[in-house]
Amino acid sequence: MMEKFFNRTKENESKPLSKIFYELENSQAAPYDLALNSFNELKETTKSAEELFFFLIEDSIYISLYATFYEELVKCLKDNPESADDLIKRFAEVHEERERLIATEAQNHVSFIENLGVCEGCNSCENHGDVAELIEHYQKGDIDFFIDLYIGMQTIQNSMETLIYDFLPENGELIQMLSTKDIAEWRAQIFEYANLRTSEYLHNN
Repeated sequence: MMEKFFNRTKENESKPLSKIFYELENSQAAPYDLALNSFNELKETTKSAEELFFFLIEDSIYISLYATFYEELVKCLKDNPESADDLIKRFAEVHEERERLIATEAQNHVSFIENLGVCEGCNSCENHGDVAELIEHYQKGDIDFFIDLYIGMQTIQNSMETLIYDFLPENGELIQMLSTKDIAEWRAQIFEYANLRTSEYLHNN
């Protein structure tokens, strides 16, 4: 199954992001391996399956929100390629403020899920629809779903982080080529790959 996936990836090597991900997954800092390590560390530090379940939900939402910030940065870089280095530097400098904002919104979304879609009013209400589909899996206690989600989103974040900090500063032509559609397709490709590997991991462990 994984061979078929990477055969498709090789066929798409004319797409620069597909090629980048293929190269990353064959490096020592493979995004999926880093994501799996992060999951195993989380599993080892939680005291119970229930605690792990709730951490997976919150962290998955947090990581998803963070990836959205990366997407917005890529759009900004495309509109201002001549200022790419400065924009990336400033983005890195305000990470603490960004993380506080993301943590607050993630917690608001978690409360919305725990209350089964009921919210008395918070600063994140207009975005609760983005996580509404998670309520069903929360009610079922479907931990495998959230393991998939966590590792998939973590793999996306690791890939986007490497793209922004390692690839884009030295590839101005790539910045100008990227579109919103390219990023969306890349995220979907990475998530599919991560889910395939996680299914194998869960089957064998």
